[in-house]
Amino acid sequence: MSAKYLPGGKKANEGINFVPGTDEKGFLIMKVESGNYGKKVSQSIRKVVKYLADDGHNLILDESKKYYTSIISDKNAEKKGAGYFVKDNFWTQKFSTAASSKFLDDFQPSQNAFVIELLEKKKKKLVGKVVLDEFACGGTGLHAATGPIFNPYNPSCIVGGSSSDSIRRPAAYCGIVGFKPSYGLISRSGVISMASSLDTVGILAREVQVIKSVFSIISQPDLHDLLTVAKRKKILSRPKNKIAVVAGIEKYLSSELNNLYHKTIKKLEKAGYPIEKITIPKNIREHLQITYLILCSSELISHLNSLQGITYGPHENIAITHKRSKYLGEIVKQRLLIGSYFLENQELFVKAQKMRYLVDKWVKKILQNYDFLVFPSTNSTAPPAANFNHSFAGLISSHWSDNLLLLANFAGLPSLSLPIGFVNDLPVSININSSYGNDKKVLALAEELEK
Repeated sequence: MSAKYLPGGKKANEGINFVPGTDEKGFLIMKVESGNYGKKVSQSIRKVVKYLADDGHNLILDESKKYYTSIISDKNAEKKGAGYFVKDNFWTQKFSTAASSKFLDDFQPSQNAFVIELLEKKKKKLVGKVVLDEFACGGTGLHAATGPIFNPYNPSCIVGGSSSDSIRRPAAYCGIVGFKPSYGLISRSGVISMASSLDTVGILAREVQVIKSVFSIISQPDLHDLLTVAKRKKILSRPKNKIAVVAGIEKYLSSELNNLYHKTIKKLEKAGYPIEKITIPKNIREHLQITYLILCSSELISHLNSLQGITYGPHENIAITHKRSKYLGEIVKQRLLIGSYFLENQELFVKAQKMRYLVDKWVKKILQNYDFLVFPSTNSTAPPAANFNHSFAGLISSHWSDNLLLLANFAGLPSLSLPIGFVNDLPVSININSSYGNDKKVLALAEELEK
């Protein structure tokens, strides 16, 4: 994670980096690294540190490593009022909101996102905002206007990012819990959209219990997002007491990841869950990523249409195309071009819609017979940033075993990534999915495995 703003919406200098981790007692901490960026950055960091200290956080200065440490969740967090960070695409009155883009450099929202209002009512303190790939386009953490961010366990690797499987993939790469609730249960009012038919507000935390607590607060109906009202009908599902796993996925995992995965499955068996293998149809396996890219990029065209420098953006007396060329990053331009192409070629867009329907129908049919669908969140540890292929060919070339998180996106299901260990000093996770509305069941199983 990289901090973008100082208190009052003032920008921090590039090079200030909030890095999550744990101390020797297992408390969640945030290291504010200064590196060798000189006196000006050091002064900026001290402003951030003072702000955190004034907000009631315990702060320690480690002179040998030249960073400040803020314990943002300790044993007394509930009494103090726990602090939290949000991505820079949430509207916040306390901080500027730019979606990590130069185009919205000076945008100051007049109100908070609905979920932030709910958290404030429960005395939860917004500590700051963190970087995302610009307008949530990318999925790596390398495409923010403020610069790239890297994995806290290995700075040469990516963190995962803000796109298709946001929340669960970065959680898996960074060794924390990531929860994507059922589509429509949490209001997106005041959140800058990428693809509204897929967008879901999610939660990242070190423990499942924290996820449960936050979910109970923010999962409330909101008349500004009518999905949160329409989706609140009673969900009736009979327990099947069975878990489905993906047949043949083991051959695409390293031996170390495979061992951790099987150890977790054995733990589920010992807990009394029969495990059965299911096969994902070939046409679904092979078209998950391209289907996502077509639909997401096409919807992005609509959502970013307001970026004209009139309502939002720089008020310069130049053509809109020149403003977009000047202030939008390369990854956003790429996605807009891809989206324009597929909207002009309606046949491909319609095929993607049909494939999404097939995925939705197949996943829901599977979950009529099983309580959960479980598989590794990713087929490897976080890849090196230098090896990542950002071309269109690279975007659609990933193996199906690394794209299974998209199943929950297309079907709108609750889905959670839970750490299960380390491979070569990098964390790996398992992913738990269930039927629509079974969010609490997913959280309960994750908490059981976490023990």
